[in-house]
Amino acid sequence: MDYNNLPLGLGIAIASNRAAMDRFVDLSDEEKSDFIERGRALMSQKELDEFVGSLIKEEKPDVHLEDVNDIFDGPVIG
Repeated sequence: MDYNNLPLGLGIAIASNRAAMDRFVDLSDEEKSDFIERGRALMSQKELDEFVGSLIKEEKPDVHLEDVNDIFDGPVIG
């Protein structure tokens, strides 16, 4: 990965968030390149901080149902 192409603002935002930096380092080179390309269009510091923070947010909620039929609880029609 060539970090010379990393936009300065994005690099500073990643470096200032330790958890996000740890997650960024764990990404594959392809994922890093994709992340950097998506970050190029961001202009404000707030946008950069939110974008970098998205690295550490849980992407999928951890939902476990003991009984699949629990999904269908509620009023029955018919």
